[in-house]
Amino acid sequence: MLKELCEYYDLLRSRGESGLVEEGYSSVPITFDLVLNEDGTICEILSYRQQQLVGKKIKLVPTEERFPFRNSISGIAAETIDHREKYLFGLDWDKAAQSLCVTKNSALAFEKCKEVNLAFLEPIHTPLAEAYKAFLHLWRPQEQTQHPALVQMGKEYAGAKFVISLRGEIDKPLNRQPEVTERWEQVFARTSAPKEDDIVGQCAISGNRLPLARTHDSISGIRGGLATGVNLVCFNNTAFESYGRKQSYNSSISVESMKKYTGAVNYLTSSKIHKQMLGDMTLLYWAGTAKDEQPYLDMFCFGLMPNSQSAAEADEAARRETDEMLQKIYDEFAAGRTAEIDGIDFTTQFYVLGLKPNSSRLSVKIFEKNSFGKILKNIARHCADMRFSPSDKPLSVWQIDKALLSPVTSESGDPALQAKLLLAILQGTPYPQAMLGTVVRRCRIDRDDPDKKQFSVSNTRARIIRACLRRQNYFQEDEYTMLQENSTDTAYNLGRLFAVLEKVQTEALGNVNATIKDKFFSSACTTPALVFPRLLKLAQPHLAKLGEGNRIYKDRLIGEILAKIDGTFPNTQSVQQQGMFILGYYQQKQKLYEKTEKGE
Repeated sequence: MLKELCEYYDLLRSRGESGLVEEGYSSVPITFDLVLNEDGTICEILSYRQQQLVGKKIKLVPTEERFPFRNSISGIAAETIDHREKYLFGLDWDKAAQSLCVTKNSALAFEKCKEVNLAFLEPIHTPLAEAYKAFLHLWRPQEQTQHPALVQMGKEYAGAKFVISLRGEIDKPLNRQPEVTERWEQVFARTSAPKEDDIVGQCAISGNRLPLARTHDSISGIRGGLATGVNLVCFNNTAFESYGRKQSYNSSISVESMKKYTGAVNYLTSSKIHKQMLGDMTLLYWAGTAKDEQPYLDMFCFGLMPNSQSAAEADEAARRETDEMLQKIYDEFAAGRTAEIDGIDFTTQFYVLGLKPNSSRLSVKIFEKNSFGKILKNIARHCADMRFSPSDKPLSVWQIDKALLSPVTSESGDPALQAKLLLAILQGTPYPQAMLGTVVRRCRIDRDDPDKKQFSVSNTRARIIRACLRRQNYFQEDEYTMLQENSTDTAYNLGRLFAVLEKVQTEALGNVNATIKDKFFSSACTTPALVFPRLLKLAQPHLAKLGEGNRIYKDRLIGEILAKIDGTFPNTQSVQQQGMFILGYYQQKQKLYEKTEKGE
């Protein structure tokens, strides 16, 4: 996996347009510009954000700026040309009092920033550098809690990130000045040069003998991870050490390879088109091509996450046209045919990486590598299995995950089940057994709430059940996409029978406080022999209340279904049989509620 990430880093650098910063620098999202007067006093603070279309709304987003390398660590540690509010001003934002204040940590942060940056800027004598040095000498955090420029920012002060510029030259911030860049590269070259005490060994990724990394850079942009970042490779316990090596020397990864793989992951986590969330798992994906990745990402997301924001924003008409084109391509692949697509080579390797934070470390939940053609074929097969008719829109993994939860819960899904589901889709293997059991249980336990449009046996859940049974070879590929009136499957016909009996009750009595579905659906699904004799007996007075034509039709339908059951009801049903029961119930109910066309 790390080798693939290193190769992707090299691809990104070769493209040039990726925005990946060179070694020794970091890209930082900046929200404000601290404009100084020549004497070091604050002139004003300007917004440094830019307008961007997010979804259907125009929003202000931070502007990316290149800074000397940021090494995020816990505790108080200043950076060269620091951008953080606490370090620049020595002030914190008090949420309770809604005001600026000085704390022990903020005061220490400013002193560290002052010490580091005065030492760094000492040989630089540009007007802006002199102004910033004067600011650091003059600024007294205890006396500035009511500074107008800072007070005007209000709660936006918390978490703000700054560039520093000079009045009249706001387009030339300090971090971009040639003198600062030259000075930083000298410092970086000196600090990163090989040292006599460096441990040299064979890199486990490149195979070359190079200095090994003692610690690995942090990875940011992982939901649930620490604000300072998390580590993918780390050794924090002596139990994992061997041969006398400490910390990450045990991994035998060179500094060069470490910089590459961490740079690639940080690029992916910061890119909207390469990243999605599935529960608490961060999903990253990329194509191993030196050309444009966008066509690969669009096709991948359409099958797994339709309507996601991974693709470039476009107007509604263009988006609809693209979706129709992608749907046709998926239909071709599902049918076993292939199609030529501009900008896509189906032999290109495609990668999917699922990461989940665990304290300050990352655990790898998924890593799938295959040719894009094979992955696309497996996703197309998944889309076909998860639908009743060609007109059904693809189910996203989020919709599937949501269908496995109670509609009244705020909890997230089972992470292990989510990972297994995604792997089953990408590899074309049977869906996890737990998914069928979970969706069947939800259909039996949940209650209908028509006012909120919540139904225990929904279209999504029925499609999931059919897909799970199909992947288990419970029936043929083209079966049970619609009502199968000639099916001889007992469980399926029991579900059909229950739907008819429910329809008879509602037509005879109208709206009642509790239907037979509310009282008996779960037990009819699991132990039919205990329930159906009673339900058939209760149906007789209900049938008597129907009009003659309707009564004859319903009575005949009940008789036809009972004939397929052969007059016997099973004592218990397996999970698969319960799934068939629910599928039969759903499809028969849909048929009963179809609107009759004129002339029929």
